[in-house]
Amino acid sequence: MKNISSYLTRKKKKQKKQYTKKTDIDDQTIMHLFSLAVREEYGRQGEKHIVPKFYKNGIIFVQIQNSIWAQELWMNRGLFVRVLNEKIGNKVIKNIKIAT
Repeated sequence: MKNISSYLTRKKKKQKKQYTKKTDIDDQTIMHLFSLAVREEYGRQGEKHIVPKFYKNGIIFVQIQNSIWAQELWMNRGLFVRVLNEKIGNKVIKNIKIAT
């Protein structure tokens, strides 16, 4: 007879395997996925004001048109990192930075 702790540890191990797939993805694809995520969250206006410029070492650098959009992105950057990593299937994105 198994105890409840063996089931809980098994469930935790399954959750950790979330990002185990190895994917080869280029910079342009990451920036496109970021634009799609911005469009899903903020619509066409957000996509027009939040423009990804380049991707390097797990960081997406973004150009913002005004401080309101910069604050909105800064507050929700964790959400975008999580959503993008789920879409990619691997923990590739580490952070989003606002480039000036």
